[in-house]
Amino acid sequence: MLTGDTSVTCGAAGAETAFGQSSRRPGDTVSDTPARAAGRGTGECYYRSMDKGEGHTDVPAAGQQVPRHRMLALTDGVVAIAMTLLVLDIQLPDDLSGTALRRALDDVQSQVGAFLLSAVVIAMFWRAHHATLRTAEWLDTRLFWLNVVFLVLVSLMPFPTRVLEDYAHLPVGPGLYGAVIGLGALVLYAMQVHIARTPPYRTDLRPPLPAQAFVFLLSVAIAPFSPQAAIYSWVASVPLSVLAHRHAARPRDGAPRRT
Repeated sequence: MLTGDTSVTCGAAGAETAFGQSSRRPGDTVSDTPARAAGRGTGECYYRSMDKGEGHTDVPAAGQQVPRHRMLALTDGVVAIAMTLLVLDIQLPDDLSGTALRRALDDVQSQVGAFLLSAVVIAMFWRAHHATLRTAEWLDTRLFWLNVVFLVLVSLMPFPTRVLEDYAHLPVGPGLYGAVIGLGALVLYAMQVHIARTPPYRTDLRPPLPAQAFVFLLSVAIAPFSPQAAIYSWVASVPLSVLAHRHAARPRDGAPRRT
């Protein structure tokens, strides 16, 4: 759906856009531009955004699904909701006093610890996602669906967090948590690789190896033998991620060094 002041330029065969809808609607402005002249014989459609905001560029409709700012806005909303649901899981029974209250506060500590862990993970995911899309003005089909899978995993975070709170002593607690975090990090890495290798996103930057995905997915295999060891293994993701980013920052053979 087109919003705002938008000009649409189409070739003779460009009756439908990438969204499967007619590219000319009542109220749309059709301008005779060089892009239209070039696309008249090829059937290509071009959207020219008249907004002055960042991220609005002339792009072919074919293969270009969603502008970056729309996906970033959706990500911000999903992250905000996921963090809110994490907080709602921290509960204290009513009408307590004395020893019962102190005991209940001791029980809440595990809920607070799981909340802080998941909040930090989601914040890191949000930061890495924004950095990943910084060179992608528009998202093609594959990048769009990778984003959708990533957001599904982020929105699922409150559930494995609750399972970890209640069943940290069983394999299902750290196993489920490690699987969701590991898959989220792996999907984010797939997005980075796609952007690095696919025109027009292609850049000279190498995506860092998915150390976080490796550690959390490995913890899934450790959990059946020792749930506590699986949880402690997550600490290794911090130094390994630092090493992976340092390795990715090194100039490639024949590439000029950054100053």
